[in-house]
Amino acid sequence: MQYWSSYRLKNQDNGVAAIEFALVLPVMLLTLIGVFDVNNLIYCNNKINRTAQQISNIVTRGNLTQPQLDSILSQVPPRIAQPFDFVQFGNVIVTAVSKPSASLPAQVVWQDSYPGGVGGSKINPASLPGGLVLNTKQTVIFTEVFFAYQPLIANYVISANTNLYAVAASVPRQGTMATLPSS
Repeated sequence: MQYWSSYRLKNQDNGVAAIEFALVLPVMLLTLIGVFDVNNLIYCNNKINRTAQQISNIVTRGNLTQPQLDSILSQVPPRIAQPFDFVQFGNVIVTAVSKPSASLPAQVVWQDSYPGGVGGSKINPASLPGGLVLNTKQTVIFTEVFFAYQPLIANYVISANTNLYAVAASVPRQGTMATLPSS
């Protein structure tokens, strides 16, 4: 009787699949969340790069006034960066760098930002991005976009303090845009 009972228990495999699934499920979920987070970070980085390129393109289409530029900077980045919350976690800075004469170095002639705080700009006229060298009386518009990415689970795959940065440069199509009129 005892032999039959232990033989029967050895061959019982009811519930084994459930136990194996319970052991594997947390690993599968964490892997899935990690893949989602990395994919979302790549998507956000692409959105931020596109935002910089589009703002630079829009700004250099023609001479703008300060209110027109403020309107563009307040409306366009949040729309391009959707579904990411650009108003809360993003900042865009538009900087005009010009070289007024051959004897003078390149200099920042105006700068504007949204939602504010131009202090974070990385544009340095002495060493422009990409080794760009300006000709005399040439102006280049740089658009910088900063975004603080918020991962699904902080510090799991991606650090909680992941700051994305994109820069785009464009030459004005009409005029020099060496000044930004107030009206």
